[in-house]
Amino acid sequence: MTRVALIFGGVSTEHDISCRSADNVASALGDRCDLVLIGITREGRWLRYSGDPSELTAGWESHDCVPVALVPGAGLVELGEGAPRRLPVDVALPVLHGQGGEDGTVQGALEVAGVPYVGCGVMASAVCMDKDAAHRLAASAGVRSPRCEVLWRGCSDEERAAAARSCGGFPVFVKPARGGSSIGVSRAADEAAYAAALDAAFELDEKVAVEEAIVGVEVGCAIVGDAVRGTWMGEPDEIVVPDDGFFRIHLEKDPGANTELRCPAELSADELARVRDAGTAVYEALGCEGLARVDLFVTPGGEVVFNEVNSMPGLTRYSRFPQMMRVAGHELGDVLMGIVEDRLARA
Repeated sequence: MTRVALIFGGVSTEHDISCRSADNVASALGDRCDLVLIGITREGRWLRYSGDPSELTAGWESHDCVPVALVPGAGLVELGEGAPRRLPVDVALPVLHGQGGEDGTVQGALEVAGVPYVGCGVMASAVCMDKDAAHRLAASAGVRSPRCEVLWRGCSDEERAAAARSCGGFPVFVKPARGGSSIGVSRAADEAAYAAALDAAFELDEKVAVEEAIVGVEVGCAIVGDAVRGTWMGEPDEIVVPDDGFFRIHLEKDPGANTELRCPAELSADELARVRDAGTAVYEALGCEGLARVDLFVTPGGEVVFNEVNSMPGLTRYSRFPQMMRVAGHELGDVLMGIVEDRLARA
């Protein structure tokens, strides 16, 4: 049976989301493979967890754990009592979100250690995480991106004001340039809100993206595969804007409280075709492989505008990627095992 190292947790603000994703992935894969659970604590310790997978969302690191490390040329190594022991796995599935996991750092460590892994590689992971770089590459592929200006921590008031002007003035969106989910993202409609939004974003990243606010429907594309062997897509979804005008799926105690998703999206056949084309163009331009979610806007005039890419999309029970696949007739366990098998076929 294929031995899969399911890596979860991590040092980012999305630690809890990753644990929820891993919980759902473990359930979806069931007994299709031999899962080796590798958790990363908020402090960055790597631990092999041998307890009940159903406890991944509640204090897993406090019991049934043995320290592990990635060792160049040796792969995963257990550091328990006695001499270090190699922990053999066939492939790693890093279900990590945000900095220190989805940004190419763990992918690079896996490559140095000689462990094959599923998902986007080092470059694609880093580029997808950086909203400024992703916008530039998407634009080079012919997909319109919002006007975007970059500010660095410590920038002057004049630079802050100029960035908002360059994006067309208020309202603008302010985002940690290398953050995931909606954490640290704010919509600023005036000077006071803009100053507060920048302060909040700079708490999370020294690089901040100020973006033009696009008026339109936000849609998503769940994509699997790569440019060489071909890609395929789940059913695109659509975000129904909540009353406060800001979608934040992971920021509530009740994760579904502030979200409403429509899948399939209520788009015309022409709009849907252009969304699919743009999603695929961005996925391939950024060098994605394995799986990713490409988010786009469709304006009232029917223009498709790029938003961002999640190189490891949320895989929780309420996440968009599994739902888009399910509506298209593909259960998450089948999708993931297909990706794992494809990766092993070219290991």
